[in-house]
Amino acid sequence: MIVDNILISAPEVEYLASASNYTYIYLMDGKRLLSSHNLGRLTTYLALTRIHKRFSVNKAHISKVREGAIVMKSGFVVAPSRRMRRVLLTLETKKTPRRRKLLESGEEAVKPKKWETPFEALQ
Repeated sequence: MIVDNILISAPEVEYLASASNYTYIYLMDGKRLLSSHNLGRLTTYLALTRIHKRFSVNKAHISKVREGAIVMKSGFVVAPSRRMRRVLLTLETKKTPRRRKLLESGEEAVKPKKWETPFEALQ
């Protein structure tokens, strides 16, 4: 994509911030560009992850995920939306020490039983 006569590729973009119908593009080298495209269009074009109504981030440039916040490599802290916060917390809990121990020993983690309807139980 070309913004202000600069060719931009997805690995260069750290995050996007919405400003009404415009979008600020924050690059890894510290530059900030303004695009006349909206956030949704740039997010799909650059294949970024939308974490809030106003923000999209590049997963490759996330340094750490804290409870209730995402810290980028530049130090910028983004608070994800409530729905995305729940998704991030479930992603974090998948790597618990107990689960790691089960995976290293070769055992399968116990999966919850599938809900059966009365008709399925009869068959």
